[in-house]
Amino acid sequence: MRKIQPYILFITLFVYLIIVLTFVSAKLGDIQCKGLQVSVKGTATNSFIDDTEVLKILKRGYGEIVNLPVARIDKDSVERLLVRNSVIKSAQVYYSLDGYFHVEITQRKPVLRILSGGGYYVDEEGKIMPLSRKYTSRVVVATGDISQKFACDKLYPFVISLEKDEFWNALIEQIVVRNEELTLIPKVGNFKIRFGKLEDQEEKMEKLRLFLEEGISRKGWNRYKEINLKFSKQIVCVRK
Repeated sequence: MRKIQPYILFITLFVYLIIVLTFVSAKLGDIQCKGLQVSVKGTATNSFIDDTEVLKILKRGYGEIVNLPVARIDKDSVERLLVRNSVIKSAQVYYSLDGYFHVEITQRKPVLRILSGGGYYVDEEGKIMPLSRKYTSRVVVATGDISQKFACDKLYPFVISLEKDEFWNALIEQIVVRNEELTLIPKVGNFKIRFGKLEDQEEKMEKLRLFLEEGISRKGWNRYKEINLKFSKQIVCVRK
């Protein structure tokens, strides 16, 4: 008897589950959508889209959802419609037994803004993201001769490395590119940093960190007008 008890329990639970699912399906067939509840994540750092805009997208692309039977609303179609929007990274749609449809939106997160070629962002996944008329994200800005390939393949990994470091994330504000050579513009001080090509990045940045922390911070942030890292194993500075 003890040997068959687990099987009896399993069968009982299985039958119970079928009954519950059948009941829920029948119940959903009678429920009409009372409304939409939209949640947009990440609005504290970026505000490319809000609940009002999400509702407009749904109405334009899917039609009126309120008062439709919940079972007739295709959640997958709604999600596919939403992620076609250029600022939406992902969308999760589900409904509850109280008749409300829930829409959870995750925005794409830009890490770099390119001000050439019409202007665009590069997001946290290294993909091109169009600028928004509604909102401007406060990220590192790059200007100059920048192709999309260079922006995604070269600048994006470099900016990600800056973002992960608290010191550089707080210091670097702008990048100027000429012939794939970089000039960094800091947020403090009236000088520029000639970084050169994106080679030996870690060595250059560590050398610069030591100079800024132990050298320029003691002598004053306005002592030099240019710091040059293009030369091997040395830093060349131009005084004002």
